[in-house]
Order: sequence, then C-alpha cells, then structure tokens
Amino acid sequence: MTAPDDHRLPREVRPVHYDLSLEPHLVAATFDGRVAIDVDVHMATDVFVCNAAELEVVHAEVRDAGGLHIPAMPALDAERERLALRLDDPVEPGRYLVILEFTGVLNDQLRGFHRSAYIDERGAEKVIATTQFEAADARRAFPCWDEPDFKATFEVTLVVPEGATAVSCSPIVGIEPLEVGRERVRFATTMPLSTYLLAFVVGDLVATEPRDVDGTPLRIAHVPGKEDLTGFALDFGTFALRWFTKYYGIAYPGDKLDLIAIPDFASGAMENLGAITFRESLLLVDPEHATQAELSRVAEVIAHEIAHMWFGNLVTMKWWNGLWLKEAFATFMAMLCVDAFRPEWDGWLAFAAERERAMEIDGLHATRPIEFEVHTPDEADEMFDDITYGKGAAVLRMIEQFVGPETFRGGVAAYLSQHAYGTTDTPDLWTALDEASQHPVEDIMETWIYTPGHPVVHVEPQAGGYRLRQRRFTFTGTGDGHWRVPMVIGGDDRSEPLVLDDAAVITGDRLPNLHHGGSGVYRVSYADGLWNEVVASAPDLRPAERHRLAGDTWAAVLAGTLSATDYLRLLTGLA
Repeated sequence: MTAPDDHRLPREVRPVHYDLSLEPHLVAATFDGRVAIDVDVHMATDVFVCNAAELEVVHAEVRDAGGLHIPAMPALDAERERLALRLDDPVEPGRYLVILEFTGVLNDQLRGFHRSAYIDERGAEKVIATTQFEAADARRAFPCWDEPDFKATFEVTLVVPEGATAVSCSPIVGIEPLEVGRERVRFATTMPLSTYLLAFVVGDLVATEPRDVDGTPLRIAHVPGKEDLTGFALDFGTFALRWFTKYYGIAYPGDKLDLIAIPDFASGAMENLGAITFRESLLLVDPEHATQAELSRVAEVIAHEIAHMWFGNLVTMKWWNGLWLKEAFATFMAMLCVDAFRPEWDGWLAFAAERERAMEIDGLHATRPIEFEVHTPDEADEMFDDITYGKGAAVLRMIEQFVGPETFRGGVAAYLSQHAYGTTDTPDLWTALDEASQHPVEDIMETWIYTPGHPVVHVEPQAGGYRLRQRRFTFTGTGDGHWRVPMVIGGDDRSEPLVLDDAAVITGDRLPNLHHGGSGVYRVSYADGLWNEVVASAPDLRPAERHRLAGDTWAAVLAGTLSATDYLRLLTGLA
C-alpha cells in the first residue's frame, strides 16, 4: 500500500504565478497550451514535480532568475498523474521559471477542460469548451501544482474563434486579432487562487449587459435564445453580492462576477472566482411560471456559490479534509441570504426537512464523522453527501444560534480578514469564534466534527426540576459517543444557553423547551411520566420547534423506544 504522504506533492518547490495560454479547437475537440510558471525553490533539489493528466508535454525547460537555461527532462507518470522535470544538477533555493508546452483533448467526461454541446434554434449542434476542476482536474487542462494550498496568481490568455465569447476569472484586458478566423483574448491577473478555482469558457454564448453592483460588474451568460430567463438570477445575484459584502464586512475579492449557464454540466454549480458555472436549470428560470420551490432552489444555489467567493476562495482549505467546512458553510450562508431576500418563504423551516434527512442517515450505526482523514482528492468525493451539506450546515446553524448571530458574524469576519488570500484548517475558524464569543467553541465543535452520529438528550423529573443526560442516538439502540451539546433552553418566557456534557439539572416546575428556536442537532426523549405534558405543551411551540419535536418522536418510534400510539397522540395534539 502507498504511504499516505506519497499522495501529496513534494513541498520543496511552490508556484507563485502562472502565465497560461490555451487554444481550444472546438470541432476537433483538442487544445494546445503553453504555461510559464514562476516557482520558488525552498531547498536544493534536482527535480521539480507537479501534476499533469491526459496531456502530452511537447517541450519543457527551466530558467533561473537571470534567464539562464537549465536542461530539464520531462517524465510523465500517468498512474500517479504527475510530471517530473529532472535536472542534470541540483539547483539552490531561489526563483525559477518553468516553461511547458503541451496538447490535450477536450474530453466528454464533464471534468477538466471538456466539451459541452447544445442544439441551437436551427437544429445545429454547437460546442462550448468549458472547465470543471474540483477536486483535482485542473491537471487535465495544464501542468500545475494541483493541490489547494499551492495558491498562486494566474494570467490567462485564450486563442479563440473570431466572435466567440471567452470568459475567465478576471476581466478581459485586451483582444488581439490574429490570422483570419482567430483572436487572442487576454485576461487580467487574478488574486492568489487554488487551481481548482480557475475557469475558462469558450463558445457561442451571449451575456446580459453588466449590472454595476457597487463597482462590481455582474452578468448572466447563457446560450442564445434564453435571454428572457435571466432576470431573476440577475436581480437575486445583485441582492446576494451586496448582502454578503455587508455580512462579511469585506469587499468582494474579485474584479467582476459572471454567472454562466452551461447546457451540459455535471455539478449543480461551481464557485470559480468571478466565473461561476451552473447547470442551466439552476440559474435560468421564468419567475412568472416557476413555483416558489423552484425559485427558492435557484436562489439557494446562486447564494451558495457567491458565499464561496469569500469562504472558500479568499480563504481556502489547506487540504480536502476541510472540504466539508466550505460546503457546509456555503449551505448555511445561502439559507441566511435567501431568508433575508424573501422572509416569507420560511427558508429555515424548509431547511429543517434537510436537517432531518441528514439526521436520519446519521442515526445509522455505520454513519461517518463530518470530517475525516483524506489521503487523495478522490476520497474527498465521499464528502459530497447529506452529512456534509445537511448535518454540517445544521451544526453551524446550531453554534450560530448558541453564541448569537452577531457574535458569530463577527468571528467569521475576523477569520476571513486574518487569513485572506491564504489557506486554513478547520480549527482556525473555531479559534476566531472562541475569541469573538468568549464561549469554548473549539471544545464544543471538535466533538461534533470528529465524532460520528449525534446525541439524544433524555429528560427525567426530579425534585425541584428536571435532570438531563445524553447518550448516542442510533436506530439500533447501540453506539458510543460523547458531545458537548450547545443548547438554548426555553421556558417561562426566557431562554438561556447551556453546554451539556454528561448530565445537567434544570430547575423549575414547568417542562423546559430543549429545542428553543429549533436549531439543535440532537434528539430529545422524555421519561414515561412526562409524555402527557409534552403533548399538552406542543401546540404552544413555534413551527421549527414543532418540526423538531415531531422528528424526534418519529425517530424514537423507529428506534423502538416509543410507541406509534404516542406519536399519533402528538400529531393529534398538534392538529
């Protein structure tokens, strides 16, 4: 078995800047490319190792800071998707330039640099060249250091058919006519990016007139003939861009923002800096004929991707084990944004159903922790599930409600400011929230992120109040686990925070509401003698709290700890 560290690139050489030129041939489904990479060598080495897959390198050279040519022999390792440039003699630490020329295929696998086809109004097939680089497919478009913590700036040039639309992460700074039928399009230099956040799109597309959103031009790009479906995305995108700028307290980190509808796209959407790509149905919509659920879904996806411009792009995970945080955080932030846009949609109540689905999966004995060790980018694919999105976002909502929304926002803003343009690990966010809230957020969150499953808090009467104790909830009734449970306890017109470890006592003669606000990611069960009081108090609960109570009760029925008759009594009482 390959040692885990062997999956990672060596750290002796790090990229600083890429000058990348690509010419896609849409009909032939191939492309030619050249990349000049400024790299810093941190310790003497006689080999530069980067990533490359499904590429043919036709020329390679290395130059030192003075422009002196250093002989380099390229060697591709197809199985490990690596390109090694072997030097005759070791080079000392310093700045070097790596120049590579290569060719590749515009594949039909919807990954890397790939084809996306559609049929136009005349019945003819049109081909678009577009990208999808997450998790580790930038290497299929150009040789690069294709790991998140190798951030660098990018200067992209695309040679395209004359009249074709070309989009990348930054604004166009020049268009140069070439021989008949071709032109060279140059884009501005980006901020430091991980390779998976780079994008370029070439083809027969049109775009709305840019809308100035406080200095940031916003456009919707799409295939011709769908102009009438762009209005909602343009309006909501404007709202979301302003809302996130205010929430984070940090200016939008890009120079422009294009939302691009791709007709043939595997993912729902991808947060490439300044050039977000979408499946058409998740961007283009007719609000006159769409249902509220359809409009809400489009808004959530747009908000999710724009949230990433800061959380994920400006500040990026060091490695793929942190993928859950950026995705869970963007899901959580999207709900906040859409709820601010249309409070009447009751987005958090709808989210309660998503949380319940995640908790049902999490109640299985074979569930996984939210974050786990990832050796390869392929292993990160296992994180794209309800545990990452549903449970992860719900845990963030729980801690936000526990420390308070404004305190939480202050911690997030401090985290982003402190780590801007860099990379982080999960505990860095908890540290910022610790400092902002004066609560032990890191101690609390570690139990939720690294422990599989979730607890059930059992309530028993005792003299002068109620005793709470926790254990792991599973549908089989067995399982180990311990959490520091952040709870907001409601009762007698008050609410107070409590971190439950093993056990706690709540004083008073009225049954406390352990799901005050309905944001807890834990079950609640009650001693037999309390069930009449639970049913009697249920109609006084708010909708989100009723949802939690109903979910907990049905889960108890499935686990065999409560009868179906008791569940029907609860539903009758709620009715």
